[in-house]
Amino acid sequence: MSITYDYIDDYLYRLAAPRDPLLEKMEEYADSNAIPIIGPLVGRLLYNLAKTSQSRKVLEIGTAIGYSGIWLARAVAPLKGNVTTIDMDPERVKIAKKNISDAGLERVVKVIEGNALKVLPTLKEEFDMIFLDSDKDVYPDAFKMSLPMLRKGGLFVADNALWGGDVAKGGKSKDTQSMIKFNRLVSESPGMSTVIVPLRDGVLVSLKE
Repeated sequence: MSITYDYIDDYLYRLAAPRDPLLEKMEEYADSNAIPIIGPLVGRLLYNLAKTSQSRKVLEIGTAIGYSGIWLARAVAPLKGNVTTIDMDPERVKIAKKNISDAGLERVVKVIEGNALKVLPTLKEEFDMIFLDSDKDVYPDAFKMSLPMLRKGGLFVADNALWGGDVAKGGKSKDTQSMIKFNRLVSESPGMSTVIVPLRDGVLVSLKE
């Protein structure tokens, strides 16, 4: 899903560095099986954000097939960091674990199968970066529950912040209303410096000051 012009997307993809065969294979699998993933442009953005913030401990809410987790893991691995990722779909968890293993990152990424809103209260760690990309109706609660785990100076990042542009149009669907609530909640949270980057479907990046 994208909120930019097709010719701009085409230009950005032409500029993008080639991915390795594993990521390309995952992109093809996701496309043919209608599984939403962040894609290579947002993947590179996540990688750069994790690198520049020197993140060592990353929490991901929404594993899918492990695509974004691999981008994040590759960023934190040189610092001996790790990624904790949560997903409640058993089949996708199985596929994600295989992809992560194929990437040689099984010691870097810990996959937790379960409902994120039930798993989050059990986590006692502090994270340098949190990435949210799950069912949209859990976004507001996932943000509120995970924010205390984010260190000062850490980054909270979320995909689909513009939701096909519907958030700007005041759409009435359940998912659109959840995203409107979420964007407002993060933007109005004290101590958070927030911007939404209009890349692909919109990426919210918020710094905990």
